[in-house]
Amino acid sequence: MHSLFSTNMNIFEIILVILVAGILLHLRKTSKTSILRETRLSRIKEASLYMQAGIVVLFPLGIYWLVAFFFGWHFFGQGKVRVGISPNHIYASPGDMPETILVWWSVKMALGIFCYGVIFSLLRLYQKGILFSAKNIRRIYCLAYCLIADWFIDDRMQSSLQDEALSTTPVFVAFLIIFVAWVMGEARKIQEEQELTV
Repeated sequence: MHSLFSTNMNIFEIILVILVAGILLHLRKTSKTSILRETRLSRIKEASLYMQAGIVVLFPLGIYWLVAFFFGWHFFGQGKVRVGISPNHIYASPGDMPETILVWWSVKMALGIFCYGVIFSLLRLYQKGILFSAKNIRRIYCLAYCLIADWFIDDRMQSSLQDEALSTTPVFVAFLIIFVAWVMGEARKIQEEQELTV
């Protein structure tokens, strides 16, 4: 009886040791995975912060360039700002532009400012560690549609000037971005469904 109890205790101890060892190995593996994940996430956050800083520096320069064009100012010692709509149509002031071109160009500049905001917002999400949310995907879609709108505006301006030398590459890139955003959205939904079933 004593030997049977002793044998049972040995088996119990072995099972307990195996369970504890398995848990420790799992925790160690999870810890390594967690550390690796945190390291990667930290790099994404840091890179996003640098990109935001770049936008914070470049945005005021872009606004100054725009204002300098409208008022005929010099742009940091480079002379007066000139705007090229096409190789054959370069303007030194808004007054030189035909009215239709000025309207389209103003819309293009407003679209550019909006895109700065969307990119900054996307980078803020990345900087917070939010990588695959619906918000991210909406912003990526928005940037692709802005690229298509920008191409359309360029097409309208060059058609008005009867000087079409427009590449379709931006439209192709925009559709590629839309496809990538769609794949990201579907992957996010699959991941959410898997998390719910587990």
